[in-house]
Amino acid sequence: MPAPDFAAAPSLLRTPALLWQSAGPRRLCVGAERAQAELARLAADGALVLYDPAACSAVPHLGRTALPLPADEGAGAPWRVAREIARLGARTVAVIGGGTAMDTAKLAVALAAGSEPRYAEGPSSGLALLTRACRPAPALIALPTTLGTGSETSGVARLAIGGRRSRLVCSAMLRPEGAVLDPCLTETLPAPLLAAGAMEILLRLIGPLLGPHPMGASSSAWLLETATLVRHTAEALLASPLSQGDAGQYVAAGWSEAAGWSEDAGRFEDAGWSEAAGRSASDVAAYDPAETYEGRAALRLRLRLATISAASHQVWPRVGVSPFAFLLWYFADTAATVTGTAKNTALARLFPAYLERSLTTPGRSAWADGDRARQVARRLFPEAAAAGDRPADYREAAARLLRRWGVPLAPPLDADPADLGRAVVSSWPRALTGLTARDAAALYESASYEAAR
Repeated sequence: MPAPDFAAAPSLLRTPALLWQSAGPRRLCVGAERAQAELARLAADGALVLYDPAACSAVPHLGRTALPLPADEGAGAPWRVAREIARLGARTVAVIGGGTAMDTAKLAVALAAGSEPRYAEGPSSGLALLTRACRPAPALIALPTTLGTGSETSGVARLAIGGRRSRLVCSAMLRPEGAVLDPCLTETLPAPLLAAGAMEILLRLIGPLLGPHPMGASSSAWLLETATLVRHTAEALLASPLSQGDAGQYVAAGWSEAAGWSEDAGRFEDAGWSEAAGRSASDVAAYDPAETYEGRAALRLRLRLATISAASHQVWPRVGVSPFAFLLWYFADTAATVTGTAKNTALARLFPAYLERSLTTPGRSAWADGDRARQVARRLFPEAAAAGDRPADYREAAARLLRRWGVPLAPPLDADPADLGRAVVSSWPRALTGLTARDAAALYESASYEAAR
């Protein structure tokens, strides 16, 4: 018998996984018009429904026990909601809204169970953990009204602590018991928010591939294949036919109902969407809440992005991936916190410069696995490979893609690059091992070039 090939073992076997990556939702409903049916069931069971009024104008049935979440949530919002959960004795809580609303609900449910966040007061770490619960937690069902955050299936939540500061709270307790992915809830989402969500999904998939950490071959293949699918899906969703009703251009783009969908079915199977999981192409194609061709096509595309976003937080596509592999996220998180901008805004401003930096590495460094990064760049941006295959060509291609999607790259980050460099390295030392504050500052300074154009 030949000796086992230990060199091919996933790196996760040698790098301990973080506890909040250990499980997924116990119940996942995927499909158009599933939200209303689920809300009706929850209302009949007396569940407390938390909702963002700005995002739920199109949801008529919230049940008798519903609590609106304020637009300006503030640092005390999770505690206020936790007190309401306790006062009402809610055994099940549903939340309808975007990433901030879902994070507030996740934290509130944990607080209602007696957990408390623990974190360093200074900038020594951007992480926070939860203490052990002392009583049963209510079951949480998440119904996202935005695309991209994936908060409905993740075990993390953003906790505001005041003064433009926040902590990323990590715990298996924060992962919802169930989630409902209904594209009807994102039907009125403006194009800029669709674009920002698609970008966040794309970067969550390729971020670990661009980083320096070792990865298992199966995870690398899944992340790259699915990232390519996300780019094509977003291109179709954000194309002008969706807003102008030109179905002919839609067919030319390869997303026709007759021929294009059969092609998508194969791509769905290649990407690992099984019939058993309820995400097959035939299932998605069967949903028809809209009367127009363009409406049906957009519905399917939004549902695809939603399912990929939810799946990207699961364990199975991340086997062999370090929990700290997504370096770009840490740079964007610090920039967003320090400058008071949205996380996706910071991601967009930093991505082209970060991509270029990862491609200048001949081998593996503290910045990137250069060989793997070049494979990713050539797959996602073949036009740059044909134009010269230079790092600057890929930077420009990434910037053009974001502009075409409608993701703004300007103005530049309103902070000194040296200050940002010191802040990110001090906040995320474990994630950015091997990088100095000067290294980080150079990335922030380089990113200002793109924003100024």
